[in-house]
Amino acid sequence: MYSKIKNKLRFNRVTRIIRFKNRISANEACTYWLKNNKNKFTYEDNNINSFNLDITPIDQKPIPLYFLWANPVISRARFIYSFNNVVVSPYESHIYFYDIDKSTSDLGTKFDNDKLSLFDFYKKNELFAAKELKGNVLHLGISSNPSNFYHWIHEIYARILRIKKKYDLNKFDFVIMPKLNNKFQKEALELLEFDTSKILSSEKFYKCTGNLVTANIDIIASGLDLRNFFANNHELKSNKLKKYFLDRDSNSGIQKRELINFDRFKSKYKDAGFEFVKPEQLSFKEQLKIFLSAKSLVGVSGSAFCLVSLMNEGSKVVEIFSKSFVDPAISNICAASNLKYGFYIEDSYRPKIENNWVRDLNSKINADLIDHEKIIKFFI
Repeated sequence: MYSKIKNKLRFNRVTRIIRFKNRISANEACTYWLKNNKNKFTYEDNNINSFNLDITPIDQKPIPLYFLWANPVISRARFIYSFNNVVVSPYESHIYFYDIDKSTSDLGTKFDNDKLSLFDFYKKNELFAAKELKGNVLHLGISSNPSNFYHWIHEIYARILRIKKKYDLNKFDFVIMPKLNNKFQKEALELLEFDTSKILSSEKFYKCTGNLVTANIDIIASGLDLRNFFANNHELKSNKLKKYFLDRDSNSGIQKRELINFDRFKSKYKDAGFEFVKPEQLSFKEQLKIFLSAKSLVGVSGSAFCLVSLMNEGSKVVEIFSKSFVDPAISNICAASNLKYGFYIEDSYRPKIENNWVRDLNSKINADLIDHEKIIKFFI
């Protein structure tokens, strides 16, 4: 799909200008649909969306702007809403209005695409050829890689938990979402007694003429949805709080970030009370137990950290970064979850200019260029 998007005429400036005259913004689309009492935008109140980040550069160098561009961390306002007569895809979060008398109207569930038209991506006939669905439909499409543990948990699973608070999931006739290709996805849905037989993912587009329910994506406060749902589960909760090192090797995750030359340093962490675990080798339920019992967590940055919000407030988390890849995704979740966040960048690296950071998702990290004593001291 992504290569096809790149090949579309959205880069043709003349075409863009012609189309832009005839399109409406997301705000106009919302106003149009609110006139129809069958369409509802429900603001999820009582949700704090401003969070202070408790951050420590363990390498004692300046904090990169990746982490400081917004402190406090601000998350989106959260909405659950219902529509009828719209077109959706399992592999996108957008809602496409089908019957507005404009040729290029769209609304993203992120409420952020006023400057893009759906026909910058698709031909009109592609939407008109969508398979029609009647009845009650739950839409959980995402534009990110649905096999990525972090994106699936925070962009799909957390939304299910939000919607579950307001709707009986059994009342939905269909669920439009990406195909379940991974074991962790099936295990996670089993914990909710989610009927996977209702999932539709084979068509590119579906036209929903009945009632469609969805929620906008929030990958910051989404961690609180996970904590609030699982924290009081006595079957999962442990009274004994532990220290864990999230072990990562060349076979871990979609991105191949690996800590090399690390074997001779493992004893330092073990002597400090850390237990080594490989989350990808555990069931989803076992991973929940690990994070619910954790008071200290350290490891190479990656999706393995995405359940950190299950830790008790005030717990400590440390991400070890390659000098070729620094990312604020986990720090944002830690801010919302009121965790103490620390990080160490390989070789204490900082570029001379902030804009010169490299983004190599598969970079290796040399353990010889990490001060492990400083990391361990952070947890004391």
